[in-house]
Amino acid sequence: MRFFSLILLLSFSLCSIAREDTIRLGKQDYTNIGKQILYYEDPTNNLTLKEVKDLYIDGKFLPSQKDVLNFGNTKSTFWIRLVYQDNTGSGGFVVVDAPNLEVVDYYIIDSNGSAKLIHSGSLSVKTEGVIANNNFIFSLPEPVIANDIKEIYLRVKTNNFMLLPIKVVTHQTYIAGSSWKEHLESIYIGVLITLFLFNIFLYISLHEKMYLFYGLYLLAGFVYLVLYLRGYGYLIGYDFRSILNKYPHVFLAISSMAGILFSWKFLNLQVLIPRIKPVYYIMMGLGVALMFVSLLGYKSFAASMIQYTTIFISIGLGIAGIASWKYGHRPAKFYMLAWFFRVGGVILVNLNLRGILEVRDYTFEIFPITTTIEMLLLAFALGDRYSMLIGSERKAREKIMQLIQTHNQRLEHVVEERTLKLSETIVELESSNRVKDKLFSIIAHDLRTPFNSLQSIFSLKDMGMLSYEELDMLLNANRKNIDQMRLTLDNLLFWAKDQMKQVSVQFTEFDLKKLSEVLMLVYEPIAHSKNIKLELNAIGENMVYADENQVKLVLRNLLDNAVKFSPEDNKISINLVRQAKGLRVAVHNVVLNIAEAKIAIEKGDESNSITNGNDISTGLGLQLCREYTKANGTELQQVIVDNGIELYFFLSGSSSTPAA
Repeated sequence: MRFFSLILLLSFSLCSIAREDTIRLGKQDYTNIGKQILYYEDPTNNLTLKEVKDLYIDGKFLPSQKDVLNFGNTKSTFWIRLVYQDNTGSGGFVVVDAPNLEVVDYYIIDSNGSAKLIHSGSLSVKTEGVIANNNFIFSLPEPVIANDIKEIYLRVKTNNFMLLPIKVVTHQTYIAGSSWKEHLESIYIGVLITLFLFNIFLYISLHEKMYLFYGLYLLAGFVYLVLYLRGYGYLIGYDFRSILNKYPHVFLAISSMAGILFSWKFLNLQVLIPRIKPVYYIMMGLGVALMFVSLLGYKSFAASMIQYTTIFISIGLGIAGIASWKYGHRPAKFYMLAWFFRVGGVILVNLNLRGILEVRDYTFEIFPITTTIEMLLLAFALGDRYSMLIGSERKAREKIMQLIQTHNQRLEHVVEERTLKLSETIVELESSNRVKDKLFSIIAHDLRTPFNSLQSIFSLKDMGMLSYEELDMLLNANRKNIDQMRLTLDNLLFWAKDQMKQVSVQFTEFDLKKLSEVLMLVYEPIAHSKNIKLELNAIGENMVYADENQVKLVLRNLLDNAVKFSPEDNKISINLVRQAKGLRVAVHNVVLNIAEAKIAIEKGDESNSITNGNDISTGLGLQLCREYTKANGTELQQVIVDNGIELYFFLSGSSSTPAA
């Protein structure tokens, strides 16, 4: 039984040893050797090389199934054993092509079994025997005997996701194989630096916070992707590299928060979708939490948080971008295209970290490349937004110019209107001056002469030169002058009242026939003195809708002029006739000089002075007649009938029937 147990144990040991392939240096190209090595996980982190070698002899080492070892997010120490044969005689390198491993110990086993240790790692200072740049390069020991087979142990540890690409190459193979990666990395590093400098310049020039957030998003992302993940932090110095590898996720948190702030401003979410603000606060809270966890030194926990926070933030920003695009924000189309590359990179990296997809050399370039494309597309989005703003500004400027032109045209129109009104006002003032001149002429003619006559009569009376009979005869003889003075004063008072305020019309319904009868009784004595007969011709309904006082003044002036200018032994008639236009009111009288009357009518003179011998009609009275008839919705007109003149106008019969 013991024999079979020994045979079984030996078989397991031989299988384990047989699984380990000897790497022939001369035939090895620049590829990972994960499937040709064995590894052992040390969760205690305390094993020595001697203990590890005993574990190997006991068959505890496991063969790798993949070219790039993927140990996940772990705090354990891993021991790697590889066996190589230098059949070139020129030596070579062991390349640990991962820049952010905190501990990388390299053990060279001599032919006598003793070991030489070279300590390195992202937290270590510069050490002789290793080139620690954006990877760790250890020299293979020179062979003592041609085609000698040697074993090497690597001890690696990190408080983060551990992806372990290992290569064993000659000097020439390393130079040729690493050049493609360096060229690719130099391209996206140059693009990111150029975008950062350009947008910082835009921020300084335009003072637009959106460019500041974009620049901060770029800078923090550059530090995390290029200086940490791709290991170029060594260019700034080992002290900076050490700090960066202790707190790397602080920069990713800053980049995430800057990206959220940029998206909030760029997508105009505060205006378009204010209800999304709670999601915005949650995303910012996740970024702050990630930053504090990283600052407290929980690097492994922060690395686990990243997988979930990046997915949640990406989904939130994607929803915001879609909503902004739906609300008509045109630059969001470039933002959504950039978001597609961002999410694609996040998904691919997470699938690789979880072992769903096998890790390759190009896996380490996926996130930097997708991020660079995202930054470029966001720059295009900013350019499109700037172009849109320039277009809007140009349209606004054109609209302002149109408004200014329209305003100038309106001002010109207003100036023309006011100039016209000023001209009309000047004409009115000139007309008013002519009216005033005429008024003084009327007063001098119609008032001064009668007053002088009366003054002479009273002077003779005071001197006792008149008897009672002579005084009575002279007063009766001057009664016509006194009545004319009264009518002139009435017209003057009405005219003065109209000059102080606009003519106001008080419409009422009254019987024009009765009003005419009263006026005829007033003028009967004056007409009788000239043997003139007054006649009223009114048939049917004579109710009118007008201002009674104004119509009364018009009829008084027309009757007064008719009595004044009619020759003796004639007739004056007032004719009230109902027509389709309304009630036609006409005053007809005979005129001594019909030719002059025709000339006055043809000229259409507003004052319309009609002569009869040496008498002149009262221009103020006729002017008031024209104004009052116009205020009552009608017009004073004249017509020659046989050897007489007829002045007439129309009045409406009710409030619903306007005069023609």
